[in-house]
Amino acid sequence: MIAQRAGHYRMLSNVRKPKFDIGRCARRPVRVEHAMRRSLQRVLPQACALCNASSGNALVCAACNGAMPRIADPCPRCALPSRDGLLCGACLAKPPPFDATVAAWSYAFPANRLLQSLKYAGTLALAEPFAAAVAEAVRARAAPMPDQLVAMPLSSRRQRERGFNHAHEIARRLSPCVDVPLAGGLTRTRDAPPQAGLTLRERVRNVRDAFAASDAVAGCSVAIVDDVMTTGATIGAAARALRKAGAIRIDAWVVARTVRGS
Repeated sequence: MIAQRAGHYRMLSNVRKPKFDIGRCARRPVRVEHAMRRSLQRVLPQACALCNASSGNALVCAACNGAMPRIADPCPRCALPSRDGLLCGACLAKPPPFDATVAAWSYAFPANRLLQSLKYAGTLALAEPFAAAVAEAVRARAAPMPDQLVAMPLSSRRQRERGFNHAHEIARRLSPCVDVPLAGGLTRTRDAPPQAGLTLRERVRNVRDAFAASDAVAGCSVAIVDDVMTTGATIGAAARALRKAGAIRIDAWVVARTVRGS
């Protein structure tokens, strides 16, 4: 069984055969792991994951990083484009259950290809530039940092099949970048079919009551870390669980935000 806790989770020896569960992997402090990875990157030649040009010790070169699709004047609540970056009409009319959203990029080429490579091809190294991009976007917002981060959890079945939680991989690298602890106060209580292809109403119904939060978040401000926000239905369901458990503020920190028509 996969158990997600503060800062770690159990991995599988073989993602295609759920019965092969080797238990908890040995843990190293995240900062030590980060330093070791940086040292190896300085020694070994690095090529950009997008253009294959030399990228120093980064996985994405400065030119490609600068060319990533970004959302101009995002609404501070939902991160969709909004006039002068003010609260958009949709959020004024029906505020989402989270207080703010920070999205590093728009979910468009080539950001979408990189995110798919992490999620579906298991290119875990890409979690590092994703975390760096979110950290940069968070710092640019110049708002108070939350008390803790929580990664969007997967169901036990889906994590067992995939072998890792992509949101957790991003969050555990993001935590030292922003100096905010990664907590395990959010869990998935039931499996649900994939959200892709569903209408907004179907998405909301699909993830209703799919999350639970512990009382460890009571009185805290929390940021939910995920890879992509499409309609906000999944993060909204998670935010409701956190609010029910007593969280006083809930932000959504995502690598990319889907923009209608993009």
